[in-house]
Amino acid sequence: MKKTILIAVVCMISANLFSQTYKLETVFTDKFPETYLSHWKVLESTNMNQVDTFSLWGYQRYFDDWVDGVYEIEYYKGNAKETYLFLNQLIGFSEKYKEEDKVLTYISGVQVKIFKQLGFKFTLVYDKDRKVSCKINQKQWTEMLAKFVLYCEQQKIVYTE
Repeated sequence: MKKTILIAVVCMISANLFSQTYKLETVFTDKFPETYLSHWKVLESTNMNQVDTFSLWGYQRYFDDWVDGVYEIEYYKGNAKETYLFLNQLIGFSEKYKEEDKVLTYISGVQVKIFKQLGFKFTLVYDKDRKVSCKINQKQWTEMLAKFVLYCEQQKIVYTE
């Protein structure tokens, strides 16, 4: 009985020591394809050295039913400086190979591919399992970076060295 109570107390104390509460704030959104760049804003934390985290994520559909056929997928996650570098490198890669098709590389450990479809050029960013990707054009990546910079400046988040 004493062991059970001791284990319960240790679990409660450790949960409080390592718990954090976040609010997901949207920095950029694009309804087609359903893609977001979000900031994991810390509401409560016991960690004094908290790092601002951003993630590029979206929804993927198994089939047309939005209730049962949709799941969330994360393409990229990093701190503010890593995210700024990732977006800049992505835009640079997309610009460098704007006339090419099916060029593949890795940026910050994420698989990225240039893809042309019906005369339009997209940059695909794959999830960590390389099964699904978000498809965004150059203009959208540039808009995402601009909104990221504006958000960081408004929130006083350091995103450059």
